[in-house]
Amino acid sequence: MNEDRIAWLEMEIKDLLGVSNVGLYEFVWLLRGRYPQIPFDSARPIAEEALRSLLSAGAARLVLLTWPGQEAGAGVGPQTLQSSDWDDPRRGEPYVGLTPI
Repeated sequence: MNEDRIAWLEMEIKDLLGVSNVGLYEFVWLLRGRYPQIPFDSARPIAEEALRSLLSAGAARLVLLTWPGQEAGAGVGPQTLQSSDWDDPRRGEPYVGLTPI
């Protein structure tokens, strides 16, 4: 069942990348919007797997973004991700997201 959710989430993120950058928090928002019964702690591993797949396919790269803007900043390595990187962004503070390649 998680494979279906991962595949669905990847498609949603790819669609969004066609028009804008995507924050990691949006992975969880999208997933919980479609499957509201999934708790945050269960949604994050699904989101992480979708992220790994997108990165390995070369669909996007990790960057720092600043809400509410869309301008990508410095690149981020996937090995440096922390659990807080999946949290909602705070105004004016950098957060981790994806930008299309």
